[in-house]
Amino acid sequence: MTPGGGWQAARLSQAAVARALGVTQGHYSKVVSNRAPLTERLKEHMESWLVKQGATGSGSEATLRMQQLASSIRRECMELMHLAGMIVGEAGTD
Repeated sequence: MTPGGGWQAARLSQAAVARALGVTQGHYSKVVSNRAPLTERLKEHMESWLVKQGATGSGSEATLRMQQLASSIRRECMELMHLAGMIVGEAGTD
């Protein structure tokens, strides 16, 4: 949160986050909504960016939540890939 600005004032747009991560806003949106995989490279960029944000001392509460969300997205992507593999495996046994 920013002083006197509330949570909304401290929020970053998808475009701003995407620029910081070196991807397009459209790709970032797809990753966040689980329509595109979270690659190891993007995960590393996210973690690095989050560490840099934490190092500046700005938005420590927001930074922590972003780290939690990034971790959650990765877990959910891994689970989705696992389930998709199971479905493909089941289809091959017919």
